[in-house]
Amino acid sequence: MKRTLTILCVSVFCAAAAVRADSRDTRPNIVFILIDDMPWYGTSVRMDRDNPASAMAYIEMPNVEKLAKQGMTFRNARAAAGMCAPSRCSIQTGMMTARHLYSGNGGFGAKTDGTVEYLSRGKDATMPLLCPESQGNIRHMSVGEVLKTSGYATAHFGKWHLYGGGPEKHGYDESDGETDNKTFRSIDPATGEKTKVSEDPKFMFSITQRSMDFIERQAMAGKPFFLQLSHYANHGQYQARKATLEKYENNPVFQKITVKREQANSQLSGAMTEDLDTAIGQVLAKLDELGIANNTYVIFTSDNGHRDWNEGQEPLRGGKWWIWDGGLRVPLIVRGPGVQHGSHSEVNVVGYDWLPTIADLAGAAAHVPNDVDGVSLKPILLGQPVPESFVNRAIYFHYPHYRVSPPSSAIIEGDRKLLHFYEWPNGDFYYDLKADLGEQTNIATANPETARSLH
Repeated sequence: MKRTLTILCVSVFCAAAAVRADSRDTRPNIVFILIDDMPWYGTSVRMDRDNPASAMAYIEMPNVEKLAKQGMTFRNARAAAGMCAPSRCSIQTGMMTARHLYSGNGGFGAKTDGTVEYLSRGKDATMPLLCPESQGNIRHMSVGEVLKTSGYATAHFGKWHLYGGGPEKHGYDESDGETDNKTFRSIDPATGEKTKVSEDPKFMFSITQRSMDFIERQAMAGKPFFLQLSHYANHGQYQARKATLEKYENNPVFQKITVKREQANSQLSGAMTEDLDTAIGQVLAKLDELGIANNTYVIFTSDNGHRDWNEGQEPLRGGKWWIWDGGLRVPLIVRGPGVQHGSHSEVNVVGYDWLPTIADLAGAAAHVPNDVDGVSLKPILLGQPVPESFVNRAIYFHYPHYRVSPPSSAIIEGDRKLLHFYEWPNGDFYYDLKADLGEQTNIATANPETARSLH
């Protein structure tokens, strides 16, 4: 009788376990790693296989290289804006800056009460154009809200810079709060001096630890998760680990830089980027350790372009704040279930594609708001047929403010790019990016007949 009861109990236990396994939520996890101010060519991975200048050869980034070997690299990925806050708002909302109206860095005055707070026009009033007031808070449904509504656990760690009460007011279960550029300061509290050496440079390892804790808890609970891991690196006030910095200080490649201050800055930037790769490697190792890497999409990209030293190579025009491609093009690598290893895409994609893409990958497309501007990149990622209407669609950029650049807008369609600077209403800036990646030859003035044929 006792043996019969034992067999019966074991049978019931096995049946219950089978039910739990069958009912387990198998939707994919998504880890979105957002770097601050990383150029298109800012990794050791070539974004353009045929262009050595689309990578930094002197930086060691084995973990990002691993992502590229195991996933898809994008040649023509662009941020939705040439600066951080508008771009981050587009990632969260799926909208271009002209729709969500957070077109410049806002959040001035009170940031948590949901009321509109505008930057005083100040110097803008003395400029040739009177600029619109940038909305200073996120005011639309976020990707966190879309996935939380769909039953995902959600977290946002690191830099937010969208105010509005912080991530937990916008669909995230866990976060670091209403953070921005002021959250990180490379100041030694004891001396008040700037510090370039830290064992937690730009908070990258503490952000990573909180992210790994979140991942582990969700994996143990069997719940799918969406994690946005938003680094403060590579924004200004560079920091690196002592040993990493010494390695770059001893690299003879930097002897090409004759100005000592610029040399030191580039060495520190390179060391910080390698430390950042180490932090990313910790996340990838955690996914492997938990046995969930094969069911997790990892997206690696930047919030806007930038201009950094690259051994004298300058493949792109402009940098941060501009809508030349130096400010817009960003690195992008995606790894995950169904993504072909070592694959490449040359389709134009933009930051406001992320909300519909992430929702589609998570099976939550039904929750995407109707007024988003982005489209899902899932067909590209999974190697499915991509309609011509997708490949040749127009993508839009709108920066109607003064800061380094004058107010401007741009349209990109395929390899054609049209820029408009509002101070010069009668001037056209037209480029064929296939032949002129660096936007050096304005077809509108160099060859008007060709310009007309491109319209």
